[in-house]
Amino acid sequence: MSTNMAAPEIRFARERDLYLAVLRVLDAPDPRQPLQEVLVGLVELGDAQRAGLELYGDASAGRREWSLFHGCTDADREEIRALTSRGIVASAIAAGQTVHTAHALLDARFSGSPSVRGQRLEAVLCVPLSGRLPGVLYLEGKRGAGPFPETLVAFAESVARYLGTAAERALARRGGDVDDPTRLFRERLHLEGIVGRSAALARVFSQVAVAVPLDVTVMISGPSGTGKTQLAQALHANSKRSAGPFVELNCAAIPEGLFESELFGALPGAFPGARRTVGKVEAAEGGTLFLDEIAEIPLAAQSKLLQLLQSKQYFPLASPRPHQANVRLITATNADLEQQVRERRFREDLFYRINVLTVRLPPLSERREDVGPLVEALMERLANEHGLPRLQASPACLVACELADWPGNVRQLRHRLEAALIRASAEAAPRLEPRHVFEEAGGQDMGPISFHEATRLFQRDLLRRELDATDWCVSDVAQRLDLTRSHIYNLMKAFGLSR
Repeated sequence: MSTNMAAPEIRFARERDLYLAVLRVLDAPDPRQPLQEVLVGLVELGDAQRAGLELYGDASAGRREWSLFHGCTDADREEIRALTSRGIVASAIAAGQTVHTAHALLDARFSGSPSVRGQRLEAVLCVPLSGRLPGVLYLEGKRGAGPFPETLVAFAESVARYLGTAAERALARRGGDVDDPTRLFRERLHLEGIVGRSAALARVFSQVAVAVPLDVTVMISGPSGTGKTQLAQALHANSKRSAGPFVELNCAAIPEGLFESELFGALPGAFPGARRTVGKVEAAEGGTLFLDEIAEIPLAAQSKLLQLLQSKQYFPLASPRPHQANVRLITATNADLEQQVRERRFREDLFYRINVLTVRLPPLSERREDVGPLVEALMERLANEHGLPRLQASPACLVACELADWPGNVRQLRHRLEAALIRASAEAAPRLEPRHVFEEAGGQDMGPISFHEATRLFQRDLLRRELDATDWCVSDVAQRLDLTRSHIYNLMKAFGLSR
């Protein structure tokens, strides 16, 4: 590239090199080198004095997984580390928001810190890293240079969001990750059908551990698509009723006029042409009855379900005598039942009967670190179901999935991966790439522009500029971007680029 290039072109080249360094973190056996390149690039891009990266296994205990710096002496590093206990870095981690001050020494928030006074800090930019482990990206400006440009702040935030997840994945690959908080529960309980190792999922498992030895009604709440059926099956599999049947009924899928016969069964004469029908309650005898979407039960049937819970008896349609029931009831809902009680659409006495123990299953937005393991497990499952090659998701694809929004939770993720696996298999791709998962989403459920989409647009613009700069010589572009020619052609096709 010409040494006389204009300032915007220089900036673009540096941003490109930084993104490529972040992407190298994903595949590097030792991620410290590409991370060091990121720090060097940020210092050059922002004309900063020095930079640091801190990633913690336990912020309260001060245990660092990584601690990298550029432009610092050993004494400087200790001064920066002192900021983690009080001051700028602590504020960024606690608030989960970027701290940018033009003159820390004159900033009332930080001027009382001995480290700030001792170093006479001026411009400081501190960006919290994304992901499960707390950490920060730290930039310190030169004396008298003033605040960092807003363009640099936005770029550093973009890099930090990508870097946090990438660094954690690299740490996990090296065995440096923190203990799996779900491990103790998995050693005691059968939880094979539920994938993840987040702290949020560990809290769910702790509630399951309380509920499984008790033969009481459990209500599972949480948004649609989070896996409430799998959790109900886990409750059954770990209960003393595990040898009995697990019977599921989706209350929203049964027409109102057929609900009672579906749930309680019917005898001949119940209605014209009626035959002996075994209801779900009878089918679940000695085991567990799981009523999904409990909020959709018709009001007429709610009183009979209440009778079943109170007396352990029920009447099949046209039956002159009650039948005994020996079932455990588990319910699930994504609705606000308390609001429905206030609106008199759900019986208050039934609500209290089914709400003995409540387990809330959080959405994927509250346990993003579970997305990667979910992608890997779903890819294997989908390949078996469809008889397709067992493709693995590339590191970049895993990170892109972790950063994307999934309002439909696990169900949406599964459907998107199913389509992606079919596309990747059709083109004989060696592994699943981000373009397979997101390229044909059509913007229907992604909402505002996501980080993945911003990164995709950056990659498209980068490729177009490199093609223009080399007069569309694919070999030269492949060499400049350190990619294979076939991959460049695939990207051109995916982005719709033509001369």
